[in-house]
Amino acid sequence: MHPCRHLLLATLLAACAGPAAAAWVKVAEASGSTIYLDPAVSRKVGDNIMVWLLRDHAAMRFGTGGPYWSSRDQIEIDCRARRVRRIYASDHPKPMGEGKFVASEHGPMSWNDAQPRSIMGRVVELACNVP
Repeated sequence: MHPCRHLLLATLLAACAGPAAAAWVKVAEASGSTIYLDPAVSRKVGDNIMVWLLRDHAAMRFGTGGPYWSSRDQIEIDCRARRVRRIYASDHPKPMGEGKFVASEHGPMSWNDAQPRSIMGRVVELACNVP
């Protein structure tokens, strides 16, 4: 990606930011969680890019590692094919991904299409800088 496109993406993401933590851009609210994107996206490798998502839950959730208030996911995005897959996930005892994780999962999951007008579709649009 051309350096000017990185600057443009960072500017657009910053403009979309609400009262969320400075490093995260609010993408959507769904199923009792607020989803954020880290605007510090990685360099593209071919048509793929890696990004971090944060899910801040409105209520405490309970998993195999114990109670948690937030979850972080590293996802790989295939910008050309508009598909995503999770590479890493962790659940955290405090909001906004704070605190030592209580559970984590590693390894690429299967690819899923990012449907238009969905949360993942919005993430692909923001991260890949596509309409």
